[in-house]
Amino acid sequence: MNKKIYADHAATTPVDASVLEAMLPFLGGCFHNPSALYGEAREVRVMIDDARSVLLDFIGGDSEGRIIFTGSGTESANLALYSALHSALHLSTRPSDSSGQQRPGSLLVSAAEHHAVLNYAHSLNSSGIVTEELPVDRYGAVAPDTLRKHIKGDVMLVSVMTVNNETGAINDTGALCKIAHDAGALFHTDAVQALGIMPINAQKNGADYISFSAHKIYGPKGIGALYVSPAAALSPLVLGGKQEGGARAGTENTAGIAGFGRAVTLLRGRLEKDATHLAALKSLFLKEIAAIPGIIINSAPGGAPNIINISAAGVEAEPCLLHLSMAGILASMGAACNASSVEPSHVVKAIGVPQEYQRGTLRFSFGRDNTEEDVKRCAQELAAVLGKMRN
Repeated sequence: MNKKIYADHAATTPVDASVLEAMLPFLGGCFHNPSALYGEAREVRVMIDDARSVLLDFIGGDSEGRIIFTGSGTESANLALYSALHSALHLSTRPSDSSGQQRPGSLLVSAAEHHAVLNYAHSLNSSGIVTEELPVDRYGAVAPDTLRKHIKGDVMLVSVMTVNNETGAINDTGALCKIAHDAGALFHTDAVQALGIMPINAQKNGADYISFSAHKIYGPKGIGALYVSPAAALSPLVLGGKQEGGARAGTENTAGIAGFGRAVTLLRGRLEKDATHLAALKSLFLKEIAAIPGIIINSAPGGAPNIINISAAGVEAEPCLLHLSMAGILASMGAACNASSVEPSHVVKAIGVPQEYQRGTLRFSFGRDNTEEDVKRCAQELAAVLGKMRN
C-alpha cells in the first residue's frame, strides 16, 4: 500500500520532535504553577518569559511591545479586535450624532478574512458598529487603492490578514497599515499563516496588533499569541487572575508555551530553507497539473510558497477529497474550520470563482517534509480522481 501523503499543512502541521522534547518537562516534573512564589514555579516563569522574548525578537517587535499568549490564533484575533474597538470607543474624538452623543464607528475587514476576524467583526453589529468587507482581487488580496477608497473618518480599525489561509495571497500589510494610520484608524493583521513561510518585521510593518498560532509552525495546538505595539491599548477578553500582565486570565499553558518558543527558535535556522523548498514543490505541482482539463488556479504566482488552491469544473470537492484520501492523499477544501460544510467558502465567492467551478475547490498545502515524489503522486492522483468523478 502506498504511504499516506499529508498535503494539508495550512490546516495544521505535525509537531516537530524537538518541539515535543521541549514540551515534555512541563507535562512532567516541571508542572508547577508559574504564578507561585517558590523556586520551582519561578523556573517555569522564566521559561515563559524566555519564550515571549524569542517570539518578540523573531518578529522584529518593538522592545516596548508586548507578546500575550492566548489559547489559539482565533482568540488572539478576537482579543486584538476587542482591544482596538474598546480603546477607540473611549476616545473623545469619535463622531457624534445630532443629539451630541458619540456614535459607534465602523470596522473594515477583508472579505477574504479568516472567520476568527469575520465572525467577531459581524457580531458587533448589534452594538451599532458597522462592519464593511473590503473587496479583494482574483487571488484574495486587498489592494491599497481599495482601502483608500473605502476608508472614512469614523473607521476605528482595519483588519487584513498577511497571508490568506485558503489561496495563499499575500497582502501588502505595511502599505495598508499606513493608510489606516493616516486615517486615524488602528490596524490588525492575522499573521497565523505567515509566520513559518516568510520574514515578519513588526516595527517596519507598523501594525498595532499581529496574531500568531503555534500549530502552523510545527508547534502544538492550543497556544497562540498576540503582538501589541507600544502605542496600542489592550483590554482583556478573559477576566480573572493577573496572568499575562492582566491581559489574559487563566493559568498559563506552560507546555504549549515551551513548544511555541522552541518552534520559533527552529524557524531561525530554517525559514529561508523551508520557503525555498516549498516554492520548488509548488512550482512542480503546478507544472504537473497543468495538463488537467477544466481546472483554474486560485493562488497568485507570487503568493505563499506552500499553498495551491484550485477549482475544478463538473465535480464536488467532498467526494473528490474522499477518493483522494482512499488513494493516500490528505488534502482539504480550504479552511479547516469549514471542513463540515460542503458549501463553497466565503473566500471562493469573494475572489470571483465562476459558479460552475466553486463547488470543486480544493487546497493542497505542502510542508517541510514533503518531497518531489510526494508532489508528483498528488498530481497523478488528482488527475485520476477528477477523471473518475467526471466520468
